[in-house]
Amino acid sequence: MAEKSYWGLDSGNVQASGAQQEYWFSLRLRVDSAAQLWQAAALRCLSQSDLSQDEVEDLIGPAGDPSIADCLMVLALPERLPGCTRLDTALQPVRSAQDGAQADREASDALGRG
Repeated sequence: MAEKSYWGLDSGNVQASGAQQEYWFSLRLRVDSAAQLWQAAALRCLSQSDLSQDEVEDLIGPAGDPSIADCLMVLALPERLPGCTRLDTALQPVRSAQDGAQADREASDALGRG
């Protein structure tokens, strides 16, 4: 956790630092409804770009066979975080309980390095 955190953004208390810092951010989730995920991703694509319906389907797959990974990327990653440069993005499905335990260990190891 950061040593100092200033949340009063509108009061001018934001502390800026000249030093660059890198962070590893991890999010693990379960997809309960591929149809709802696809619909939300399609709406995001259509509302935030000039993509046609066909181009959206090329990007995230058709509604009947969505690309789960692409839908998650569309919804989970903002186009840009102000003041930040995205260094890496990774998305991997957890195949089994054993794979999930391995992924947990890898994420914990990665977080412990920072």
